[in-house]
Amino acid sequence: MDMGMFKVFYREPICGGNRLYQVKVGTLMDAVASFNLHMGGFDTPLSVERIDISGEMTHRWNLDGRYGIPRLVQTTSSYRRRVRKSRRKARL
Repeated sequence: MDMGMFKVFYREPICGGNRLYQVKVGTLMDAVASFNLHMGGFDTPLSVERIDISGEMTHRWNLDGRYGIPRLVQTTSSYRRRVRKSRRKARL
């Protein structure tokens, strides 16, 4: 089932420009692992966005480096509403 994709924003170490890496995987850590594997895993701060199947950003995490701990910095209220609604249905 298609659940969306991840966008990894990073700073390229040689030229210093901002870059974007897009990957279609299931979890945040899979996206970071794919970035490390395919892009060389630069030790720069990362910003990772989860894009839903409708094309809307649902979550944004910041990492201090490729081995940093992800910090959730933004989420959409519609996503939280859907999660709460599905949890309520599961309890019934």
